[in-house]
Amino acid sequence: MFSMVDLLLWVRDKPATQRVYLEDSYLRELEVEVLDFVLEKGRRYYVVFDKTIFHPRGGGQPSDTGVVVSNEFEFEVLKALEVGGVIVHYGRLVNGALKRGVQAKQVINWDHRYLVMRLHTAGHILDYAVINALKSPASGVEANHGPPEAYILYETPSTPSDRDVALIEEASNMVVESARTVKAYWVEPWELPSRVYNAALNLQKLPPRSKYRVVEIEGVNAIPCTGTHVKNTREVGRVRVTRVEPVDRGFKLVYSVVN
Repeated sequence: MFSMVDLLLWVRDKPATQRVYLEDSYLRELEVEVLDFVLEKGRRYYVVFDKTIFHPRGGGQPSDTGVVVSNEFEFEVLKALEVGGVIVHYGRLVNGALKRGVQAKQVINWDHRYLVMRLHTAGHILDYAVINALKSPASGVEANHGPPEAYILYETPSTPSDRDVALIEEASNMVVESARTVKAYWVEPWELPSRVYNAALNLQKLPPRSKYRVVEIEGVNAIPCTGTHVKNTREVGRVRVTRVEPVDRGFKLVYSVVN
């Protein structure tokens, strides 16, 4: 398999991929152009398109999966990777032959994507609930907002008690039931401190960017995020805290969402 260094060399002359999933998380299909591809081994390839609806693994979110089809080929996307500003799609050529310049249609695994959207929005709601329940600072240092197990690692001076956990779950589901609007927008770096609120995040740890995407849950919190989210908290379903585990300098909160 190509190493990350090899992929960096391969994509260095390619334009940044247009990330359509940032503008519309609900888009299930997209017409794209094959810009380039490289064989890994057998029928496994890395493929780059001019734009994509496949969210790569990163930012606390697992990769989308799905297929890309055209008159020339069918390609199964096993994972998407962000490499130097380019989204690289890794997968298996099911039939046909890849060709540069060919128009194709991307189709994501919608059931997986929508579950991740619900879990990611639930994660932002939990950030709010944790801060309010513990009445102390809580910094999210790691997260996985998707299967096989959704969790958030918080760095805090205290571990929640059983009562705290019940309060966190109750507060989260109050937000869900209040049907709050969820929206995303872009801000300049200088705007970030005034636009972000109730975020379990140290802004000093953010990588430098020319612009930042902020996801805001109306009246709850606003957090820098490049993930996919639902439009209304009611779509999340009921939030369940399945367990809390003490870890070094904080705790791990494992959660799920149910209809």
